[in-house]
Amino acid sequence: MEAELYFQNLALAALVDGELDDRETALLEKHAENLRLSSEKAQEILNRVAAGELTEFYKPQSREARERAFKAVVRILRADKKLTGKEQKMIKLIGVRMEIDDARIDEALRH
Repeated sequence: MEAELYFQNLALAALVDGELDDRETALLEKHAENLRLSSEKAQEILNRVAAGELTEFYKPQSREARERAFKAVVRILRADKKLTGKEQKMIKLIGVRMEIDDARIDEALRH
């Protein structure tokens, strides 16, 4: 999956509850660095997601990539140590869209 689309997925997840705390921001910055996105590009994507310009969640082709993407989304959503109702719905929605096993989705919601 293209780095920008992967980061867009993470930004969509992080902003599902309408706020970014310091831990979520730090995780997003680390992902941007690992994806070799410039801080300007990462900020542009975040701004566009926050403004409602980018709303589409992209599904990776391979099962392994989908599982990695799901895991990264869950880490972002759990970064602030709490799961809001919107974040729980996001985990379920992403899990289904990414074709993740129900047991793995349930585990993500529990831990």
